[in-house]
Amino acid sequence: RKEQVAMQTNEISHVERITVFIAQNYSEPIKVSDIGQAVGLHPDHANSIFKKTFGSTLSEYITEERISHAQRKLVATDKSITDIVFDCGFNSISRFNAAFLKI
Repeated sequence: RKEQVAMQTNEISHVERITVFIAQNYSEPIKVSDIGQAVGLHPDHANSIFKKTFGSTLSEYITEERISHAQRKLVATDKSITDIVFDCGFNSISRFNAAFLKI
């Protein structure tokens, strides 16, 4: 039991580091391999523990983070949608539109 609690605590620490990395880098292109490297985990393992914790993949979470920031900027700034889309890490208007509609 003690070993299981230690493992869960370790996974939580990794997941916290993953979310901080995404929050700090959402506006840049991010690959799962970048996240794994940043937190010292194999990308598949990083994705696995993240999904177990949040119920979404790293890629889905990155998209949600970008959409969240875009929504705030759409409401709080006078920037054009195009500028906001690229500021928030999307590489095209069509990807932003698809993600926005899905969410």
